[in-house]
Amino acid sequence: MTIPFARAGLGAISAALIAASSTTAFAQSGSDFYKGKTITLVISAGPGGGYSSYVLTTTKHMKKHIPGNPDFIRQHRQGAGGVVAANYLYHAAKKDGTVIAIVHRAAVSTSAAFREKGVNYDPRKFSWIGSINRDTSLCVAYHTAPVKTFKDALKTPLVVGGLGPGSDTDIYPNLFNNLFGTKFKLVTGYNQGTAITLAMERGEVQGRCGWSWSSINATKGAWLRDKQINLLVIGGLSRDPAIPKEIPMVRDLAITQEHKDILELAFAPQEMARPILGPPGIPADRLKTLRDAFDATMKDPEFLAEAKKRKLDISPLSGKEVEALVASIMSKPADVVNATIEAISRKDRMEVQFKKIEVQEVKTKLDGVKNGGRQISFKAKGEAHEASISGSRTKVSIGGKGAKRADLKAGMNCTIKYGGNKSTAQSVTCN
Repeated sequence: MTIPFARAGLGAISAALIAASSTTAFAQSGSDFYKGKTITLVISAGPGGGYSSYVLTTTKHMKKHIPGNPDFIRQHRQGAGGVVAANYLYHAAKKDGTVIAIVHRAAVSTSAAFREKGVNYDPRKFSWIGSINRDTSLCVAYHTAPVKTFKDALKTPLVVGGLGPGSDTDIYPNLFNNLFGTKFKLVTGYNQGTAITLAMERGEVQGRCGWSWSSINATKGAWLRDKQINLLVIGGLSRDPAIPKEIPMVRDLAITQEHKDILELAFAPQEMARPILGPPGIPADRLKTLRDAFDATMKDPEFLAEAKKRKLDISPLSGKEVEALVASIMSKPADVVNATIEAISRKDRMEVQFKKIEVQEVKTKLDGVKNGGRQISFKAKGEAHEASISGSRTKVSIGGKGAKRADLKAGMNCTIKYGGNKSTAQSVTCN
């Protein structure tokens, strides 16, 4: 079609023992299950970005609302705008309630509805725990770019950075080109949002779309204060009152009902901006424990005070509300879904380049090792750097022999090959 674009006798003693055994078994599958346990928190984004800031602040307080007070360890699984983490959670993660995740919203909603490549899961089957906030995203241009307004983008090309197919950063500029005739160009393949902002500073790209207002405030509030970026257009179904009134909402720019339907579906994930979920099949009582803990955290005065200090917007949805939203997205009429697929997938109106990862090699001492080797810190040319260590993609060797990331220790002298600060290391070779 054409585009118009979650103390007694023995018998009594025996009976008591059986009852106690049954009670213990029940407790282990219910509220006492988490005593002495550790919950793995999978994060589909890299360290330092908005998703990490939100979920690490949340789980810091959420643990005290879970009976047994389990510890959380984080595991970053970046890739394909959250699809890598979602596939892992759906197919490989333990389903006993000891693995949960925060995944890019589109990856666990519209990416499946749109039948995108690499999506091998049904988001309706995930165990939805809740969403930390609703959000609004924007397209922005760095202050040095010639594009200052959305109208400018209709006439002047703007090179924006992307995380990969299925991510908001890639979908939205293409959608705008197809519906409105903007002239966005895309350089995609950055491993996390902070890498895109660094690229903006270096001049590799001139802007970014699909950047949530809450993340901009949490990670780059100084850019707003110092006018280092120009806000071009609001992508979402609601306007944050803190956004200047002169910045247009994209849905208000739609002329036809079909355009409005397309934009409503495309931006629906904004309503579950920071979703926390588990794999399919978590026992119902454990899921209830997690949901209750999440809901209690969202009302916890200490959590809310810290969130405010960190400039994190809190506007939660319960697990049941997220579950209903995902079901709604997945049940849209075929004609609306197909028109939206065409509007976000048609590529002849946007020039796309894939970022070539420039591998750096540094010989240095490990200053710190966190989360069982999943995160290392070190100095590179005198500057403090961090790198993620993947259990499957990073080759680790110590003393000439293959090793596991858990074997890495602070103080080791190593040669690290990686794509720059806060990227995932290709290899770590230590003496």
